[in-house]
Amino acid sequence: MMQQFDAVVVAGGQGSRMGYVSKADLDVSGERLLDIVLRATAGAATTVVVGDVAVPLGVVVTREDPPGTGPAAGLLAGLDAVASPAPWTLVLACDLPDAPAAVGVLRSALDTAPDDADGLCLRDAGGELQHLAALYRTPALRRAFAAWGDPANRSVRGVMASLSLLPVDPGDASVEDLDTPEQLARWVASNPAAPANAAEDDKEGWRAFVEDACARLGLDAARVDEHALLRLSRRVAHEGARPMAPVSTFILGLALGADPEADPVAVATALQDAIATAPLPEED
Repeated sequence: MMQQFDAVVVAGGQGSRMGYVSKADLDVSGERLLDIVLRATAGAATTVVVGDVAVPLGVVVTREDPPGTGPAAGLLAGLDAVASPAPWTLVLACDLPDAPAAVGVLRSALDTAPDDADGLCLRDAGGELQHLAALYRTPALRRAFAAWGDPANRSVRGVMASLSLLPVDPGDASVEDLDTPEQLARWVASNPAAPANAAEDDKEGWRAFVEDACARLGLDAARVDEHALLRLSRRVAHEGARPMAPVSTFILGLALGADPEADPVAVATALQDAIATAPLPEED
């Protein structure tokens, strides 16, 4: 049985090798990269994202102080944001596109981990431990930070050096992170988006509505990707511009209606880039 755990996702980097873009907000095969990583935290008592990024309802967001002082400082800020710590803490970088599968391997390995292990850490193809793809005993993690002192601009590897960590091979899962546009392109080419309208993905029954509405209006239902539309509207809402969520999808429809040959992904990306100009709702 899986032990109770919290999750800390470190998302505060500058993304310099990616062209100074928010890696957490990258579109990876039709899904925001951070949302992929957050799926891997399912079951956590508390989930914390460290970074200046939109998060779903129920996820705690915080920043390292001062901002931009590295992942070790970010991890400590994430730990500090948990009000009632669980015995274990799942630590993930925000740029792991195969995080759900990788965490599945970690959680399975935890069942047979020795009692004296301070944590379990996935290792890459070269045998290097990936300290931002690991499960740690929370008290051990706290001791490591207390012994290290100020973690600002220091390496996570250095902080964790005092811990007894069990290396875990990822098997068929990947612990590759996405640092460059080339790595992103290679990953997307190898892991294309699944058909959004497959019956097994339509757990909420939205497709029946889409097909009925399109039939009544003489539209091609095959051109409507309801999942992509919902991701777009949620992204706008998460940025604090909730009234603009339906407006954004209306604009998307206008754009695609005006140019049937337009790429829906490119149009949605353009709308996402415009989120920064959306007005924030007035406070009550």
